[in-house]
Amino acid sequence: MNHKINILQFSTTLFMIIFAPFLGIGLYNVLKISKIDTPISIIIAYMLSFIFIIIFIKIMNYKQSLDLKEKIKLLFKKPIIVITILSISFFLMACSLFYNINSFIISQFLSETPLIYIAILMGILISYISSKNIEIITRISTILFFLSIILIFTAMIGNYGKIDISNLLPILNNGIKNPISGALYHLSINTIYIFILLIIPKSSIQNTKINKWIILTTTFSFVLALIIAIYTIIILGIDLTLLYHYPAYIIMKELSIFGFIDKIENFIIIHWIFEIFINLSMVTHFIYKMTNIKPYLIITICIITTLFIKNSTVFNYIVTNFIPFISLVILITMLIILCKIKKVETTL
Repeated sequence: MNHKINILQFSTTLFMIIFAPFLGIGLYNVLKISKIDTPISIIIAYMLSFIFIIIFIKIMNYKQSLDLKEKIKLLFKKPIIVITILSISFFLMACSLFYNINSFIISQFLSETPLIYIAILMGILISYISSKNIEIITRISTILFFLSIILIFTAMIGNYGKIDISNLLPILNNGIKNPISGALYHLSINTIYIFILLIIPKSSIQNTKINKWIILTTTFSFVLALIIAIYTIIILGIDLTLLYHYPAYIIMKELSIFGFIDKIENFIIIHWIFEIFINLSMVTHFIYKMTNIKPYLIITICIITTLFIKNSTVFNYIVTNFIPFISLVILITMLIILCKIKKVETTL
């Protein structure tokens, strides 16, 4: 049975899943690659993101009453191979996010708490939500989306008086190569998650202008990422920014609202936890629907996998060197699916 969702639920979920990886190691690595030209990287990534959007829309438009798993079964003689590749790839990406958020919580708030305790607590919540139907997940996403936006803009307003535009100069001092590399990395760790929503049949979405909403939502996520990257650089400066693994959190350390409401950074950063929570719930739901593996088993394996990551140095190496490769595997798989659709439509 397909559960109907409205376009607001679909759009807010899209925003949450593609924006979630940005504020943690995503922003740090783009800054490390592109340095002061990070805003240019994000602009380039936005232009290239339309490749992902076009692929997504074309696959979604094929057999609109079917989800991705059912479409794969129609298109391939051995659908289990394609399903396995996508499930494992998104699972590994989810593991990196799961470790990232748990590591952040421990490093900033609960330094004496073992990782396993936080991971289990978060895992229970994620496995419970992801076991529900898509309408419930997207409804929760919509509520958390508005809370997140309020918190993000509160942080921006509180830091307005600390900006120094000169920290953005000089632009492209080392050429265009690094900004392009940063853009490709940004796409591989953020935009790739758009394909998770193919688990929702297009006919289940109550709106005829879905394509327009996809473009608007993706644009909004990139604009917000651009603003956050610029804010981070103009407040901290690029040299200081690169000293921290969570620079977006550091700029809130001296956050002050109206000149007298201080020390609220730990409250503001909750929005990132909201976004990660929705992202991981959707990934788990995606794998559950694709493979029929129960969410609690998926999360249990994820927890065990993350425990093998000994420290942040190992994690950074994995995210920098392997996640882009995994994203490429997902993109190539989606292109193969699209080619299969084109072939079928041509023969009709």
